[in-house]
Amino acid sequence: MIGVTDLTVQFGEHPLFENVSLRLTAGNCYGLIGANGAGKSTFLKVLTGELDPTTGTVALDPGRRMGWLRQDRDGYGETPILDVVLQGHEEVWHLQQEMDVLYNKEDFTDADGEQVAHLQQRFDELDGYSQESTAAEVLTNLGVHPDLHRRLFNEVDDAIRVRILLAQAIFSRPDLLLLDEPTNNLDIETIAWLEQFLADYEGCICVVSHDRHFLNRVCSHILDCDYRTIRGFVGNWDVYAAAEALARARRSKEQSRIDQQVDRLKSFVQRFKTNAARSRQATSRVKQIDQLSGQRIVPSSRVAPRLRFAVTRPSGHDVARVEGLSFAYPDGPQICRDFSCALEKGDRMAIVGRNGIGKTSLIRLLLDELAPDAGTITWGSTVLRSYFPQDNAHLFQEQVSILEWISRFSDNQDINAMRAMLGRMLFSGEEVKKPVNVLSGGERVRCLLSMVMLQESNCLILDEPTNHLDLESIEALQEALEAYQGTMIFVSHDRQFVDAIATRVLVMQADGIEDWRGNYSDFRAARQLD
Repeated sequence: MIGVTDLTVQFGEHPLFENVSLRLTAGNCYGLIGANGAGKSTFLKVLTGELDPTTGTVALDPGRRMGWLRQDRDGYGETPILDVVLQGHEEVWHLQQEMDVLYNKEDFTDADGEQVAHLQQRFDELDGYSQESTAAEVLTNLGVHPDLHRRLFNEVDDAIRVRILLAQAIFSRPDLLLLDEPTNNLDIETIAWLEQFLADYEGCICVVSHDRHFLNRVCSHILDCDYRTIRGFVGNWDVYAAAEALARARRSKEQSRIDQQVDRLKSFVQRFKTNAARSRQATSRVKQIDQLSGQRIVPSSRVAPRLRFAVTRPSGHDVARVEGLSFAYPDGPQICRDFSCALEKGDRMAIVGRNGIGKTSLIRLLLDELAPDAGTITWGSTVLRSYFPQDNAHLFQEQVSILEWISRFSDNQDINAMRAMLGRMLFSGEEVKKPVNVLSGGERVRCLLSMVMLQESNCLILDEPTNHLDLESIEALQEALEAYQGTMIFVSHDRQFVDAIATRVLVMQADGIEDWRGNYSDFRAARQLD
């Protein structure tokens, strides 16, 4: 399908990856994984031809058609949404445009008629007349309501634009499909539909994702972007993770052996470098040290933060009580109606539901940021809350350093203690002086998690905390929350994350909120949703 030979991509002095050779074949789905900044998106750009490699070649088999999820969300301006999707099949789109130009000519000639007939034949061969209905169906399945299909691209928000561009990539079923973070801004229901779509796909897929459940459901192979190369593994995420854990242990053992041997040789050289009788042996040992140093294993680009959510003071048994809660936006959707529940110490309650159903609004009601139309919310007197907001741009507007920003959330103003904590969150050295108003999405998330850790509250309220995190950071966060001794309310679209942490799930649906005792996969199994 597509082959890569001796591929190297380098920016500045250090290569992202070098001398990569692999082949992606039809019928397989390749999950491209790696730390943020390891080169995953760059590799996809090289495959599409948007970026030239430093060295090496990329060759798509003749006659094969490629489709990809573009990250340019502002490039379609006043184009109708359905037309944006239809442009995903470039040949059909151009045929339609050419025919429209000819049909609209005032001086239509016999030659024009022959040209239209030629174009029409090719259009029919490509099943052109079904393209619009297929595109509309895919848009709807991805959660873009039919009422929006004729709207302009620049009239919808960023979350909807991601779905439109995903529909553009997949609707025409290209032979090779490249998807860069396709689950971003998708809810669990839409992700489930996409999983099934890709599982049934007959072409070749290469997908970048940090969603472990998604990788397990769709991938037949894993491509690991690390150690300045891209290595292939047969199997899904779980198979890769088990194999890589063993390989990592072997690499660590081998590195320890090399380090110990180098230390022994250095000790010998230090002892006998001035001894004339043994100077030749010392020189020989220096050469051995140079040889062993060349065998040092290339370090991994993966670095996970070290998180720990402590509790200064435990709460009482009754954390929160919600009674008869109702709320609707003026001229907008009903978020909840006569909803009641009790939150007890140690509960880990996930809130799930489709995008726009009101998950964040429910959290804001619980936090008294929104006033209910009816009902009451009562928090226990010993409850200390920490809130991780999904919409957090307002917290990072000032041009202050990370260190100064984080100091606002702690009574302990010991600079060394704060630096140490930021170091555990991968902000080391001069990075703590970086202005918060220029941080990336992942850096903001790490700042917010640092804020939450410093507060040492007994109740955490987290709205999509895994957004912008790579796999290592998501796993580190999951482990820290599993060890947390307090109570938790959180929103997430990451199925594996929800299942690992939640002891109960609030499932928000159009007809109300269901309080399910157990994890989310059990709920879906009970409702026969998978």
